[in-house]
Amino acid sequence: MIKFLLIIFLLGSLSGLYGQNNFRIPIEEADKILEELIFRQDVVGATICVGMQDSIIHANGYGFVNKDDSTQAESWHKFRIYSLSKHITAIAAAKLSEEGRLNLDRSIVTYIPFLNENLHNITTRQLIGHISGIRSYREGEWQVVSNERCSSPFESILSFQSDSLLFTPGEDIHYTSFGYVLLSAVIEKVTGKQFIKYINEDILYPIGVTNLTLDNPDIFDSLAAAPYEYWKETMYDARYANNTCKFGGGGFSASTSDIVKFNLALLNGEIVNSKTLEMIFSSMKLKDGTETNYGFGLEFSTDEKGRKYAWHSGRSRGGRNALVIYPEYNLIVCISMNTNGERIVNETINVAKGFVNRIN
Repeated sequence: MIKFLLIIFLLGSLSGLYGQNNFRIPIEEADKILEELIFRQDVVGATICVGMQDSIIHANGYGFVNKDDSTQAESWHKFRIYSLSKHITAIAAAKLSEEGRLNLDRSIVTYIPFLNENLHNITTRQLIGHISGIRSYREGEWQVVSNERCSSPFESILSFQSDSLLFTPGEDIHYTSFGYVLLSAVIEKVTGKQFIKYINEDILYPIGVTNLTLDNPDIFDSLAAAPYEYWKETMYDARYANNTCKFGGGGFSASTSDIVKFNLALLNGEIVNSKTLEMIFSSMKLKDGTETNYGFGLEFSTDEKGRKYAWHSGRSRGGRNALVIYPEYNLIVCISMNTNGERIVNETINVAKGFVNRIN
């Protein structure tokens, strides 16, 4: 952690040297990557935002957020961020832990006593790290969930809480959005606030992020990008999807600028302290000590130069996105698209490396 803080200090002192003009080449490369990707995959619209130190150094839009009225995409337009929602939700739990309001290693029944017995041995940390044993979507279940509307995560957990676990909590890893729906319920119970209200009022508004919402197409949002999807090589308006029942597992809409601002504030100590930050960027472990390479809504990897980075992605009907963070360089890149298709993690990593390479 000392090395982490030292590098952040040194980078901060060099902020005047590494202004936007010094990043002209990686900015041009980023735009080229996005433009080629849009052309190759017939994407309707996309945005990118790059943050470093304590500011945004590049933000751009490509194509349209609405092809019918040719509204140009801008970095402040909101996209369905799907599983990037998990990262924000996990940080909320980490903050509650730091404040002494939530014990990550106690059974979740401590906070929600009426849960089915099969969930009683699960901890909040295990929900965050996908090591709880809770199942994922069954065939066709995503569509069922997406046709419903929920006002509380307690409505949503009814669909899975009676089902058997896949393994004893802590003994294996299985990625599941349902675990984060249950995490959302824990947060709502601990705080005494509606889940989304807590996320906004206690986490986001204080750092200047004011436009994150649960994705609900039944409510008009002038900032929201229209979603599109391909079916048999033809593009259509995306089929109806109401993501309110997904909550912190995949239900948020936000702009790339929102996501970058959130992570800049996180890295700069505006949300949690340094000890909690170190926990957030550390891999969780199974009971036998095996590292999972997954932390608080982030996966961990190392690039070809040995530099560590964290990432996550999301995609589903009507969009896809990716987030890459080089924590030791305070560098964050987020890309969102309003058209379904292949994951864009590699492209986002390549953009991030272009900026980091200018420093090291």
